[in-house]
Parts: sequence; structure tokens; C-alpha cells
Amino acid sequence: MTGSGKPPPDDLPAAADWAAVPAPLLTAVGEQLQATIGLDIERVGKEAVARAIRAAWPAAAASDPSGVASRLTTGTEAWQRLIEAVVVSESWFLREPRIFSHATAVVERILRQQPRATILSAPCAAGEEAYSLSLALLQAGVAADRFRIVATDISARAIAAARRGCYTDNAFRASDTSLRSRWFTPTPTGWEVTAAVRQPVVFIEANLLDPRDRLRLLDTAGGPFDLICCRNLLIYLTPMARQTVEAGLQQLLAAEGEVIVGAAEATILPVACWQPTGPLAFGRRPRQPSATTAAASASRASGRRRPPGQLQPTGSKPKQPTVSPRPAPAAGPRSPTPTPAPPDPLLEAEALANSGDITAAISRCQQALKADAAQPAVLFLAAMLQQSQGAALAAERLLEKVVYLEPNHEGALLALALAAGRRGDTAAERRYRRRAAAAAEPAP
Repeated sequence: MTGSGKPPPDDLPAAADWAAVPAPLLTAVGEQLQATIGLDIERVGKEAVARAIRAAWPAAAASDPSGVASRLTTGTEAWQRLIEAVVVSESWFLREPRIFSHATAVVERILRQQPRATILSAPCAAGEEAYSLSLALLQAGVAADRFRIVATDISARAIAAARRGCYTDNAFRASDTSLRSRWFTPTPTGWEVTAAVRQPVVFIEANLLDPRDRLRLLDTAGGPFDLICCRNLLIYLTPMARQTVEAGLQQLLAAEGEVIVGAAEATILPVACWQPTGPLAFGRRPRQPSATTAAASASRASGRRRPPGQLQPTGSKPKQPTVSPRPAPAAGPRSPTPTPAPPDPLLEAEALANSGDITAAISRCQQALKADAAQPAVLFLAAMLQQSQGAALAAERLLEKVVYLEPNHEGALLALALAAGRRGDTAAERRYRRRAAAAAEPAP
């Protein structure tokens, strides 16, 4: 059902007053978002959900807050408005340039073995990543008929914007003017992508959690993808949704293909299933243990508490918080208000990295390590961030510290093996890989 477009009633709070959104409405909509697109509401933030509710309210045509949730069903205008408001669709061209250099190298390697390469960009936002991949390959001399990019997003508005391919100056904040002048045409409304960059790219509205949509993507590509860019999605999903998407990536990826993730997501992919191949890039591990063993290995290898949203073993269900009745206040003087827990530096660094501020994320890790150097999780994240910036030596030193503190940290051991192999130290590479394989073995 579509609404009349009238403004929301006065009993819905202003967008800034998100805390006053009726709690039952916030909970109901949050559960719908979690069940349908896998969003972790705690990660996304209740403020963002409340803003999305306000955006969807006019299309819901409900007379009071209690009627909004029931009108937000898949396929309705109200639901689409909710999705548009809660999903972040902002990006820019050549975001993290080393990623595109590595992607180009992967495609060139694939093309030495087969006539054509296929790439998936998911989520693609308004098309900046997909077009960046296209122009990076074209600039490297790869012919347009030798690669195909399938770009997908759950947001219909983002897909429509991507197909228009017209961008403001803000989308070029990480690239020089020569790129813009070569691959874009100035128009009264912005810079429009040239036909040469558009030609290898196709945009499809799809949800990676939906197996039917994954089959559609495979059909469009004509088979599994040689390269998948799935950046800054996993970090916002619930544990079960992450597990589904990670299994979907396995289904979508060709045997020798690679997956590129966001700067804060390198610590999320289970090391029992994936091994590092480049800056924030991963390929399948040759040996595939059972799902239960994989989850247990990843937990042991991390050597720390399970991070928020970490994958759970197949068949398990995430623990749901229990809500106990609030006891009546006792007579007498009130207890002092408990001091809130200090912010988690790992979560803060992840948030900065996801926003694209890698320098600030590294700085936050350094601050945390200055206070306490014995934090393998922070050290590992800092290493992955340094690696994404091209600081290979700094990353390797941090990884060595991780392994010193946690000798069976499988992710760090695999990353050290990759680093050793790149500098030609095959003996060290074999040694690290043996240790990683031993760390992956199930405990007796």
C-alpha cells in the first residue's frame, strides 16, 4: 500500500529526537530489518533506525505509530523508503587506491588463464566502486570485452543513481583531476561516466541474503565470479546474516578467485575457510574442515573474546537477550548511578575504518596499544589497516607481535606466510603455513 505523502502526525518525534520514538515501534521495525536484510541494529544504531521510520512514515499511511510496522512489508513503497533511509549509499571513486591496484593484478592474472574475467561489486552503493573497477582496468590496458562487472545493491534508489552515472565533485575526493577529465563528461548536474566505462558494467537490485538473488547474479555473470568486492557489508550484519553471506560468497566465487573486504572486516572472515592473498583480499583455503570445526578454529585462532557479530557454528542460534521484570524500587536512599563502561577501542577503530578514515583508525589502535600493548585483537586489526595502506613492513612487525602473544593466531600466521612469500623467503613462508595448518587442527 502506498501513502498519501502527507507529513507524519505530531506524535512521531522529530528526526533529531530519536530516543523518543516509541520503543515497541523501534523494536518491531528493527526485528523486520534484521529478519529481511540481516542488519545488526546495535551496529547500525537506533538513531539510524528511528530516522528511517520517519522517512517511511508518509508512505505507510498509518494514523498512529502502532500501525507503521504492519505496513512495512517487502515490496511496498513504505518498505523501500525505510531501506533507502537506513542503508548508507555514499562512496567515492578509487576509495583506498591500493585495493584497485590489487584488483587489477588479480584480473590480469585471471586473464592469463582464460579469455574473460567476471567481477562482482556488492554492495555497489551509487556505482562508484563498480565504475572505479572498470576505469582502473581500462587504464591498465585491459580491453573492455575481456571483463564484465556485475554490480548489485539492495537499494533501488542506489541502483537507479548508479545507472544514471552522474556524480558531484565530492565523489572525486580520492582521485586527481586527470582521471575525471579522461573518464567523465561535464554536464549541468555533475560529471557523467563515459560510455567506455559504462559498457562492461551491469547493475542489478539484489539481496545477498536471498538464495534466488544469488542464482540471478550467477546467471548474469555466466558462472562464478573471479573477483568479488564486498566491502563494508559484513560489519553491519547480525551473526547469522554474516554466516549466510559468507556461505554465499563461497557459492559465488570461482575456485581460484578472490574476495576483497573492508578495512575492518579482515578480522571477520573465518580463517579456517579463507586465507589472505593481498591487501584486504582473501581466497579459499585449500582444505575445508567442517563448519563446526571451522568456527572452533577461528575462535581459537583469534585468541580473544569473540568480536561483536562473530560467526557462530552452523546450527547454533545467537543468544537472545532476556528481559526480566523490573523490580519495584526499594525504600531508602538510592544507589549511586553506575559508571558507564569505557568505549571499546576495537569497535571505535572499526567504525573509523568503515567510514573510510583509515589514518584515524590506525591512530586509535596506536592509542589503545600505548595504554596496553598486549592486545592481539587490536594488533591484528592495526596490521590489516597498515597492510591496506601499503605499509607492508609495519604490518609485518605488528603481525609478529600478535604471534608472540598468541602463537596459534591462525590469521596472523597466514598473513605472515603471505608476506614472506612476497619477499621471496620461501622457507619462512612454509614455516608459517605449517604453523597455521597446525593451529587449524581441532583440539583433541
